[in-house]
Amino acid sequence: MSGIRIFSLAMLLLLAGCGQSSTRNVDDPLAFLAAGSQLQLTRDLEIAAGETRVFFQRGKAISKGELDYYHPSCDLEVWELQQFARKISEDLFVLGKLTFGRQTVVSLGTTKLADNSLASRLFGDRGPTIHRFIRVELHSDAQPDVMRLTCRGAWADYYDARLPSDAEIKLALGNILVFL
Repeated sequence: MSGIRIFSLAMLLLLAGCGQSSTRNVDDPLAFLAAGSQLQLTRDLEIAAGETRVFFQRGKAISKGELDYYHPSCDLEVWELQQFARKISEDLFVLGKLTFGRQTVVSLGTTKLADNSLASRLFGDRGPTIHRFIRVELHSDAQPDVMRLTCRGAWADYYDARLPSDAEIKLALGNILVFL
């Protein structure tokens, strides 16, 4: 076989491996967050004055001050900040765009050590402390001020932080927000 044929065959195999499948994995644990799915708010919620979010953790609606950063949590957010308490009424929301990201919780900088060993170089900088999150836009004709649902994994060092699992999201929301 000539060198050109071998090269052509190798390139064809390489490019074939770069293609993306257009079918969705039916075993996707986050399939319940697909655009067009629905989320039922089963009871009215209050957003405190001067706040734009209500938080959920361990199946309860809580204030930001009660949030345990070391456990997964979610929050329901509205567009407009107001200086009086208000409520989000029981409603059915349609899920929109899904995004993933990270949020730095605290960054204390890095400590520089005079140690130049291999262990120090490999494990010296653990990176900032972050939450990895999943965010989904919400739509309701009755309550257009409701903007999105954000669910975060536990607070951890950069390389240890992970997205919340489907079970962690559902546990944080309890029966207050239910995916249909």
